Parts: sequence; structure tokens; C-alpha cells
Amino acid sequence: MPYTEFVKWVEFFKKRPVGWREDQRAYLYLRTQGVKENPENIFPSLKLLKQNEIDSQIPDRAVPKGLFLDKLRKAKAGDTEGPKF
Repeated sequence: MPYTEFVKWVEFFKKRPVGWREDQRAYLYLRTQGVKENPENIFPSLKLLKQNEIDSQIPDRAVPKGLFLDKLRKAKAGDTEGPKF
């Protein structure tokens, strides 16, 4: 397995911990029996899911934004071509 693929799998399992579906199913069973506590307080895997959902909604502040940056991103040839006269 290449290193880049390994890193992507690590990131995936940070966002979706192993066993979160079973924990969600168990919480639904508990809820039908009358448990009113939040699932994040009972199961740590569901707490990670909730935290990742909140983190994904926060805009990335590390990436600069602006009109000039948008023009640079949309440039197709960049500096590889010389000036056209």
C-alpha cells in the first residue's frame, strides 16, 4: 500500500471510527427503552462523528481568500507560456 493511501485511510478512520454504526444502532435501541441522554455522552465513536460534523462546517481559515487568488487559480497556462503579442 502506498504511503499516500495509508494516510488517507488514517484520515478516514479518524472521521468514521470503527464500530460507529453498531453504536448508533445500540443507541436507537436504548432510546426506544426510554434513555434520554445524548448519544455523544454514551458512545465515544458518536462523539467523534459529531465533532467532525461541526469541524467540517467551520470555514478553513488557513487558506487565503480573495479576488487575486481566484484569478490565479483559474489561470490555465500560468507562467509556462511567454507573452502573446
